[in-house]
Amino acid sequence: MDKLLQYLRSFEPVFTVLALMHYTADWLPLIISGGASEGDGVDINSFNFVPNVLLFLMTYAVATALLLLRWKKFIHFIPRAAVIWLMILIAISSFFWSDDPARTLKSCIGLIGTTLFGIYLGSRYTFKQQLRLLAFAYIAIAILCIIFAIALPRYGLEQVVHAGAWRGIFTHKNVMGKAMTLGAIIFIISPSLFEYKDRWISRVGLGLAFFLLLMAKSSSSLINTTVLIISLFAYRTLRFRYLLFFPAFLAIITLGYVLVYVYINHAEFLLGLIGKDPSLTGRTDIWAWVGDMIEKRPLLGYGFMAFWNGLDGASAYVIRAARWPVPYSHNGILDLWLDIGLLGVSAYFFGYFVNFFCAIVWVKGGSESDRLWPLLFLTYLMLTNASEGGMFGQNNILWVLYTSLSISIIQPIQKQPVMSPDIKT
Repeated sequence: MDKLLQYLRSFEPVFTVLALMHYTADWLPLIISGGASEGDGVDINSFNFVPNVLLFLMTYAVATALLLLRWKKFIHFIPRAAVIWLMILIAISSFFWSDDPARTLKSCIGLIGTTLFGIYLGSRYTFKQQLRLLAFAYIAIAILCIIFAIALPRYGLEQVVHAGAWRGIFTHKNVMGKAMTLGAIIFIISPSLFEYKDRWISRVGLGLAFFLLLMAKSSSSLINTTVLIISLFAYRTLRFRYLLFFPAFLAIITLGYVLVYVYINHAEFLLGLIGKDPSLTGRTDIWAWVGDMIEKRPLLGYGFMAFWNGLDGASAYVIRAARWPVPYSHNGILDLWLDIGLLGVSAYFFGYFVNFFCAIVWVKGGSESDRLWPLLFLTYLMLTNASEGGMFGQNNILWVLYTSLSISIIQPIQKQPVMSPDIKT
């Protein structure tokens, strides 16, 4: 048994880093589709990505097996994920009113598997360990993005719309920008988590993240990165004035949303001054059409992952109005509302603010930089979902990290030990 545990301690960090990379970057769909780009007439969603699904199933299985090996401690952590179980229960229940019950059921299986990996991440590792593993994952992603853009431009660069913009190992430049925004914040706060000789990882990673943000030409990601850096300084300044955290959070989110709104509505004029094409135009029109559909089923929605089904589903109204195959609403809150209605949105934000106030308590516990991670991630979650999506769903890195945070953040309040001792990565 001792040898088995020793083997697992050396295997688990490798598995975790690789899984984090897979949940973050859609590299396999990019390769299988032959480097399909927006505007080239190829619908990347039409490909049957069996290898991609199998890899996700493997992460579900391995994470579940590792949890079962420590089943007593797994049971101990289950109550901490109450806000997570509530969301899963609503998603599963939506099968009974879903426009596409089969798709909802299949998506719920993926959601449960993704959640189990998030629970494994949060129960197996401390915040410090999670940040170190994330730093390794994101620097590997950044290096691969540069290799693909330079050596494999058919895959690493946008080919039609936004031609020349870097997308690396992602299917779209905005998705890479979204990932590098999170990566930049991870690299900013992670140096103190490494030994002095290894701090180059964070410095190099930060430089690569900023470089890729510029090469992606994703204006929304640049806006969000700027606002997050401001929030980092604000939260650090207010560390021991916790009564000011919530007003500061509201001010930061308001600033981010105002900047995105101004950019969306005046992009052509602002970017025309510097000769750059806008990439967020049309969002407000989509939101208006999505709002029309929400009004038809405001309380329960159309079923988890059942709305966006091309011209065969309720999304046909939005697609015909937009005159292009809109894949999602480009707003995480609206997508959540479409899926599971006001019931799901209310449940999500109940859990979100429970985590937010726990994060304030966590910040008060010390001066280490990793204590800022929960607040920064929760802020990032709200900012990125203003113009993109992904706050709730299967095979989604944001849901993985939100799940891990939800069970990890309870520890400082209950003052209980983590599942296992520190590891060397």
